[in-house]
Amino acid sequence: MTSTTHSGFRTAFMTAVFILTAGLVLSSGSVIAQTPDGETPANEGVCDSLIGATPGLYGLCNAYCEAQDLDSFEKEPPRTKILANYRKKMKAGDPDMPCIQEPCACWTSEELDSISANGLAAACLRQPNRIQLIDDAPLTKFADADKTDGRERCRYIDLNADPRTIRSFTITAEEAQVCYDSLDAACAAIGL
Repeated sequence: MTSTTHSGFRTAFMTAVFILTAGLVLSSGSVIAQTPDGETPANEGVCDSLIGATPGLYGLCNAYCEAQDLDSFEKEPPRTKILANYRKKMKAGDPDMPCIQEPCACWTSEELDSISANGLAAACLRQPNRIQLIDDAPLTKFADADKTDGRERCRYIDLNADPRTIRSFTITAEEAQVCYDSLDAACAAIGL
């Protein structure tokens, strides 16, 4: 084989590889840019308040909130260290992660308040690493937080709602402690 033939073969091979790679990138680009709700992060803007904040926070926010579509508290947080890195990088005056809207992933403040409306919750059951706030009138409504090692979770059930509301998430130990503390405070506030 002459060097001219070898060079021509190499050029043709490299051209084919380039065309194939470009075709794959272009055909998969629309899939890569999509998030679960079908809108790319640039269109949502939940992290826009961080533009100009401590360098790096905006990018971490996009990775945590928008790229994974976590602009609703009802979605389970990702199993990554993004939130920890965000909080480590925060400086005084920087806001917490914008898409974390409630202290516990399973219930809103209003839902928790509705269980103990007028101080009428039926029971607050405490165990060493678990707490439940229960209202059973007319149908069961309760919030539950378990911070037992390896079983960290929170649950919220409202059988009075239409449609019924049932949420259960496996959460981190830190998140389980936050959920536990919020239930403990709600129980204490109504004398249970």
